[in-house]
Amino acid sequence: MGSKNDIFYYLSLLTQLGLTIIFSILICIFIYKVIAKFIGENIFLFVFFIILGVVGGFYNVYKLILKKK
Repeated sequence: MGSKNDIFYYLSLLTQLGLTIIFSILICIFIYKVIAKFIGENIFLFVFFIILGVVGGFYNVYKLILKKK
C-alpha cells in the first residue's frame, strides 16, 4: 500500500513543479505585455522577461524540492 501512496506523492510533486515553472513564465509574459503598452514592443525586452520567468521558475522549483526533503 505504501508504494501506491509514493506514486501519487511523486505525481503531485511533478505536477506542482511543472505548474510552478509554467505560471512563472506566464506571469513574466503578462508583465511584459503591460510594459509593452507603455514603451512599445521590443524583442529584447520580451526575451529578457522570458529568461526572467524561466530563472524564477527554476529557483522556485529548487526551493520546493529542498523543502520537500
